[in-house]
Amino acid sequence: MLAHDLLDDLETEAALTEARRRWGPPGAVSIADQYAKSRLLVGELIRGRFWIRGRGATWQAAFADADARSLAASRRKAAH
Repeated sequence: MLAHDLLDDLETEAALTEARRRWGPPGAVSIADQYAKSRLLVGELIRGRFWIRGRGATWQAAFADADARSLAASRRKAAH
């Protein structure tokens, strides 16, 4: 199965290390089989729930998505 092959890959270990560097001990990676193009997920595992911070076809793309989401969130204007 593709998901199992990806989880055994050294790149996945590097992705997990990067997730923990970015988000501390809750940093985590996952694979969403229901998404054909953006199946690799990065984010935080908090109290048993996975919070997606980014997704992509590669781990690098998933982290780039997380960066873009973070940047977009910092540019949002307050609704006064």
